[in-house]
Amino acid sequence: MSTRKAAHDAPLSQERYMSSPDYAALRGISAVAAAARAALIPDANKRNLIWWIQGKSLPECGLRQFASELIEAFPERISDVEQARRSGPKALDVYGEPVGDKSVEEFLIDLCINPRLMLAPSHKKEDWTPGDEMGMEMAKDRYSELNDYSFRPAQLPYFKNILSALVEFQQREQKVIKEKFVLTAIARQVWETLDYARATRSMVLLDGLEGRGKTEAVKAWCALHLGEARFVTLKGINNKTTAFREIGKALGIVGAGYKSTELQARIEDVLQRSKLMLVVDEAHFIFNQGNRIYTRPELADWIHTLCNRGIPIALVTTPQFMICLTRANKHVDWNYRQFRRRVRRYVKLPAKNTPRDIEAVIRGGLPGAPNSAVKQVLAYVHLTKRDLSAVGDVVDEIKAMQGREQLTKVTYEEVVRAIDEHLVPSEKNFMEAITAAEEKVSPRRSSRTRSPAAVEAGEACGETGEEPEQNSDRSGNNFSAERETRPSRLPALLNTI
Repeated sequence: MSTRKAAHDAPLSQERYMSSPDYAALRGISAVAAAARAALIPDANKRNLIWWIQGKSLPECGLRQFASELIEAFPERISDVEQARRSGPKALDVYGEPVGDKSVEEFLIDLCINPRLMLAPSHKKEDWTPGDEMGMEMAKDRYSELNDYSFRPAQLPYFKNILSALVEFQQREQKVIKEKFVLTAIARQVWETLDYARATRSMVLLDGLEGRGKTEAVKAWCALHLGEARFVTLKGINNKTTAFREIGKALGIVGAGYKSTELQARIEDVLQRSKLMLVVDEAHFIFNQGNRIYTRPELADWIHTLCNRGIPIALVTTPQFMICLTRANKHVDWNYRQFRRRVRRYVKLPAKNTPRDIEAVIRGGLPGAPNSAVKQVLAYVHLTKRDLSAVGDVVDEIKAMQGREQLTKVTYEEVVRAIDEHLVPSEKNFMEAITAAEEKVSPRRSSRTRSPAAVEAGEACGETGEEPEQNSDRSGNNFSAERETRPSRLPALLNTI
């Protein structure tokens, strides 16, 4: 009995449509299938193109959106727009290939997974690169059913020179990313370090305070190098299985039923065969976040293993990373020196952005804003001492006020309203709540002044017995100094700018 069909009177199953092509489009192109295909392409630029297309497919509806944008970008090359957008089941030939012209979306999937497709514009050998013939030989060695007549050029009859269109579209996208992103001094340092890791296929560590724009710089760099790198954040991850699922999702390894060991093996295989660089944000979460560690940091050991295999890795983190590393070294006798040997560059980012860079980011995030509005945002940044994260809060508030995802023009009144009516009161309320909570929570005493029984009881309740930390954030800003946050301080700050 087939398990793919249900009786007409069977209860409705919520997963009954999950195998339809519409849901397959939501999941993107499998990294496992793309890795097998890309491994047969000797040319680095063509391999980059495959992984760029696969990366474009990963966001929800990403492949369908990408195909639509490609059609709209080159209308002069398309003779049949309806066929370009049409997709659906087709009859198969003796090789299992669909009969008839594919839609652009189907072609992109086929290009990333089908070893029969040559990344060449025609059958003529003069149009081939040296790697095309080598790739055919590698495919025949890998798949015994293939012969010299199995291969065909990657082309669509109704879309003229689609391969060159894809390359041109990629170049246009990279140009837009560079134009839109404000390259601050910190961001430039981030990009240079990531370029070094990619070129040398080594591991680098970027250490900087939160709110300085390093994560946005890393995301922009990964978008610029989508054919060579994948971005993953470990924020809030507290175990190895969840971390592997996040990494697998970033790579495009689909399937929620994998065990941790299976997922780990697939991730390692994809990274090794794809030659992709892995960029990990919030990297301090590779360590246990408790004040007391009882087991080795398995994720740190795993990353060390990846680096030994020649996989380029960038760890982006806050100063917590070194605290966690030192704690692991002391508590479980973890030899951090082996890990340190694999870190080719450790880059300590500046503690804050320059006023000129902050102003440039403000003008980039608030298009059309007058100088008086920019001055208001600068005052708010000085007031909160939160650097570029404060600018991001202002931008997000104005987006919510306008009900738009992209801002086209911002007025002085909108900026003042966002700061005075929403952001400053929120800062004030938060600090008042912290003050009230501090009065109710007594500081922890050192274990040296407690009896062994009290220490043991405290650890059973989740207390660590270590020295209490100062009431300050990672930027070094003392909470007691921040309690004085008031809208009345803005005019005085404005006069100093």
